[in-house]
Amino acid sequence: MKKLLMVLSIIGFMFGEGKISGVTYFDFSATDTKSAFNFQRQYFGYGGEVSDQVSYKILFDVGRTNVGAAVIEKDTTYKSEDTRLIAFLKKAQVNYKSSFGKFNFGLIGMNTYGVQESNWGYRFIEKSAIDKYGFSATADIGVGFSRSLIDNLNLSLLFVNGEGFKKPQGDKYHKIAFNATYGEGNLNKNDGYNAGLVYTTESTDTDPTTMASVFGGFAGMGLRLGGEYDMLTKGSVESNIISVSANYTVRDNIDIFARYDMVDDNDNTDKNGENYLITGIVLACDGGISVAPNLRMVNYENTEKDSEMEYKVNFQFKF
Repeated sequence: MKKLLMVLSIIGFMFGEGKISGVTYFDFSATDTKSAFNFQRQYFGYGGEVSDQVSYKILFDVGRTNVGAAVIEKDTTYKSEDTRLIAFLKKAQVNYKSSFGKFNFGLIGMNTYGVQESNWGYRFIEKSAIDKYGFSATADIGVGFSRSLIDNLNLSLLFVNGEGFKKPQGDKYHKIAFNATYGEGNLNKNDGYNAGLVYTTESTDTDPTTMASVFGGFAGMGLRLGGEYDMLTKGSVESNIISVSANYTVRDNIDIFARYDMVDDNDNTDKNGENYLITGIVLACDGGISVAPNLRMVNYENTEKDSEMEYKVNFQFKF
């Protein structure tokens, strides 16, 4: 961790004035069979402006490797979960503003999920639906372009490897990702509304992989609502998500929320869906700390699988 902070300091010295930021995700979870404290994520970021036209952003992600490790005990070899934390580069992008629009290149954030995540508003509690169910990576290597046609209509187009930020490019094909959003894109911070669509396509040796999403949100009078429908097609396999969420501010520092996801991994297979409910309270404390006790339930379309229930307390620290 000290080495990572040293790297950020060196980068800051090289690029001049900038801002160091960070966020920590931590939780306590309990089920019928297990209870544990978990360190979910630590982000370290540095960003700034080189000139009026050029800016940059670097983001390091600290998380679990989730790689099985071989353990030898009394002449018996078995696989044990590796719970070490590792730091890796999540974003390293340069942005260039012109009269025509904004260009960015490098390891860039994807344009497939950001507005929906803001409509939901609680990344430290749960990922957005597209991210949680693996419909799209959150970052990738490539180039992008964005432009506002009118005051409230924002368009974005990316041309990336398609492998995400965890894997190297392994073929000759690339992903194209298009986003069109009308309205306020940060409903977790500002009142307003939005509506938009996302479409991605990537060729393969057989059929292309496509993802389509429509979404919308509203914030005002202490209430925030969000909803989206996502469809991922890989050859003849089609997966679908419907996700809706609601948040109400009871007091300045107390919110109540609920979210409901309906997921079908394969339309061609019966009894393959699941429903996911999460509801709880968010307490905004001083010093960038948030605490969110919540309840999660998963029900499966396949009645042979038992429903799951989990109690959790999520913590977030931002600086």
